[in-house]
Amino acid sequence: MEIQHVSYLKLEGSYEEIGRQVARKTKNRSVALPSPKYFTKTELEEAMELYKTYCPGLIEELEGYGKACNIPLSDIAYTWMTYLIPRCSGLIIEGSLMKDGHTRLIRNYEFSIEDEDLMLCETRVKGKYAHIGGSVALFGRTEGINECGLAVSMSSCGFPVSNLEGMRPPKIKGLQFWAVIRSLLENCKDVEEAMKLVEKMPIAYNINLYLADAKGNGSIVETMDGEFSFERISSESEKKYLWGTNHIVIPSFQKFEPFAMRNSLVRFHTLERFMEGKESLEEDQIKKLFLTKYPEGMTTYYYHEWFGTIKSVVMDTINRSYQICWFGQEDNGWEEYRIGTTFKDQTLEKRYERESADPRFFDRVNL
Repeated sequence: MEIQHVSYLKLEGSYEEIGRQVARKTKNRSVALPSPKYFTKTELEEAMELYKTYCPGLIEELEGYGKACNIPLSDIAYTWMTYLIPRCSGLIIEGSLMKDGHTRLIRNYEFSIEDEDLMLCETRVKGKYAHIGGSVALFGRTEGINECGLAVSMSSCGFPVSNLEGMRPPKIKGLQFWAVIRSLLENCKDVEEAMKLVEKMPIAYNINLYLADAKGNGSIVETMDGEFSFERISSESEKKYLWGTNHIVIPSFQKFEPFAMRNSLVRFHTLERFMEGKESLEEDQIKKLFLTKYPEGMTTYYYHEWFGTIKSVVMDTINRSYQICWFGQEDNGWEEYRIGTTFKDQTLEKRYERESADPRFFDRVNL
């Protein structure tokens, strides 16, 4: 076992004030990274226009951070970065299948420890919905739940899209997932509003986006090279759960990429078998599955291959609660946070272990 520190930040105020708070509270970190040659002045202007339209206030936050750190906006990595390719799993369970009647969104988030923020934030921007969620590049969000009970998460859909050499180049200019998720959390109170906003957004990243709310609504939204499709459930629908991993799950969409990594299919079918015929589910049953090691469960320790479990998260849309267990280790314990109650700035020690993946783990197989 190895030791890793994780951080918690409580942020409150205007966007610019929050940017300055982030600078002060993360002074030992740096997200200053000169933009690559392909990111020209024109590219910067286009990115700023996207942020103004779909992520109102974000530019002020970046400027607040930049002023506090004396960094130009173009050199804040969040502004231009396109290389994150997390590998995750997601499960939405409508409340009628849960013993307590609460609709939940559950996820595992897999990536590399060295390239991860390892930070959880409670963010209260003036005039926006407060939310708790994991951070990426300080300003983005990997998942979260807001004060209205809207929970949002994601998993990469298909093989990674990036401007980096050797990767699949993006087909459109648009937003990355971390900007989309934060915008939804701050501006939408339920799945209906989130769907309307997502439909307007140009999303460059190929994504499985998971949405759930306190009314019992849930949705998986898939984007692939600028195309868009979705599947929904509700308290009145016959289907009561949705799930996904790292390949296209909506059948009509699979023509765009009719293959997947072997591990994605294994995890997908593990979730499918777990949910078949289930009623009166207890939260502990779900937590056990997500902390069980692959292939029987969802956790992996392949951090050198950018495929190690960073966190397991359970979001309860009725309680507006966010529960987290770090690094797929039950001994790290589950922590529960509720907006406006138990959150404070702190740094904690957590344990993790590393393993190497079988090469077949990454095999490409047909759907």
